[in-house]
Amino acid sequence: MRHFILTFIFILSIVVVNSQSATLGYYITHKNDTITTQIKIRKGAFGQITNDFIKEVEIVDSIKGSKKFAPDDIKGYGFPYNGYQYVFVSKPIKDGSYKFLTPLFVGPKSSLYLYGIRASGGGYGLPSQQVFYTFEKSDGTYLFLRNILNKKFKSQLKEFYKDSHKAQQLIDAKLQYWLDLEKDLTEILRTFNKE
Repeated sequence: MRHFILTFIFILSIVVVNSQSATLGYYITHKNDTITTQIKIRKGAFGQITNDFIKEVEIVDSIKGSKKFAPDDIKGYGFPYNGYQYVFVSKPIKDGSYKFLTPLFVGPKSSLYLYGIRASGGGYGLPSQQVFYTFEKSDGTYLFLRNILNKKFKSQLKEFYKDSHKAQQLIDAKLQYWLDLEKDLTEILRTFNKE
């Protein structure tokens, strides 16, 4: 039994030691300086990323050690990892606080950012994915919506883009199917930005 416990502790220590790594990335200061750095990646026992990227990013500096940035500290950050490019920007959410959001569409007149959370209580006892959107106009106005496709969602979006006849038409014609939501929103923003 003692041998089993020592083996288990040894294996657990290997998992813990291997559960962190760093990858080359960058962050953007409030003065718009882009700083190249190492981004710390935390991994679970099965190699999955466990960082909460919307709340903070931890960088590794060979001289100063590691440092954590919250959304109030920097404008954004990004890094490539396992063939995917992660990009996060500091933007407000509905409660007025800031989080690191993922840009879905960035344009000169309006942009769309999102973040998702897993929530318990989905159908058949499975967790569900809730996605929250931050729509931003170049004049500094925001609209905050959740991925519940209903009349209220459409009416708030129409009010936000009321100065665009073509966007209004697209909002009426699109946004029919939940699975096409992000594709439809991208098309609406693309149209709005071209007018």
